[in-house]
Amino acid sequence: MWIFIILAFLLLLFSAGFYVYAMAKNYYKASNYTSDEDAMKDFEVVEDIDEVELEDAQGEVLSPEQELEMEENHMEIMEATPVETSDDVYNVLLIGVDRRDKSWAGNSDSMILLSLSEQKKQISMISLMRDTYVNIPGVGMRKLNAAHANGAGPLLLKTVEENFKIDVDRYVSVDFNALITIIDELGGIELTMSEAEVEVANHYIGEMCKMQNWNPDDYTISGGGTRIYKGVQAVAYARIRYVGNSDYQRTERQRTVLTRMIEKMKSMSVTQLFDFAEDVMPLVTHNIPEDEIWDLLGKAPSLLQYNLVKDRIPYDGMYSIIYVKKQDMLVPDWEKTIQRLKATLYNS
Repeated sequence: MWIFIILAFLLLLFSAGFYVYAMAKNYYKASNYTSDEDAMKDFEVVEDIDEVELEDAQGEVLSPEQELEMEENHMEIMEATPVETSDDVYNVLLIGVDRRDKSWAGNSDSMILLSLSEQKKQISMISLMRDTYVNIPGVGMRKLNAAHANGAGPLLLKTVEENFKIDVDRYVSVDFNALITIIDELGGIELTMSEAEVEVANHYIGEMCKMQNWNPDDYTISGGGTRIYKGVQAVAYARIRYVGNSDYQRTERQRTVLTRMIEKMKSMSVTQLFDFAEDVMPLVTHNIPEDEIWDLLGKAPSLLQYNLVKDRIPYDGMYSIIYVKKQDMLVPDWEKTIQRLKATLYNS
């Protein structure tokens, strides 16, 4: 998400020269750049949450022997499959963190792999579903969203790279509160909600308003429809999991919110972009070095014209659901999944 904010500044660089360049450098310094070493300090192994009772399980229940066999098969595939790299492709993981305070890193309930390919003239936006069963280095087999809780952005990147076999070592993360503020600074975004979505969104709105000591009556949505929604309303929409096709549709909502934010940024004036950047840069945590930002800025005119591809993993027809460790897990057909992902990003 933050990387799109940076790309938008290219328009300013061309229109206002050195002064804007200096301003953009100041904005970068105001952002929450965190080295990988600092990000992983003082983290301990965190147990999974959101346990599911056996009688409510949707997935196949495995015996200990079957579970061990599955994990061994997974590791064999991982060891036999190389990580794909390319100077033509730049990968960044956009992370939405679910946490109520900063006493822990929080689970990463939204993970969108943003991939820029100059050769294909394509920007890929691929959601990685939180319940995907992966091997977290140093922790073991867990849900993908637990990697962030156990080692913040760097461990999540390592987990994605080692399980999905793509080169990704940059991330940008925000939590709910930061995302609410960012969307409000944009003046809200246009979304379409059904009556069923509004009912669930209002529950999340009440929860988030209580945390912020806000009056929920000021943000409660009266009914479905297409309109400009405020930050807390848009974040509530992105959190909806129990309307439609469960978490599969939630990842679609998250991509919709991100797309609407990008569209809103493209329509902003120079003055609005300056004000926006000044307010939101300190809210975002990332590990993108400054020299990489300027390289991206140099490419931004063409990047902003690239074709946008959206998808999610697990892919339809390429996964199964199992009940293990008191949770329903999504288990991709790893060989086919990795092959398709590499074809999307790298033309492999």
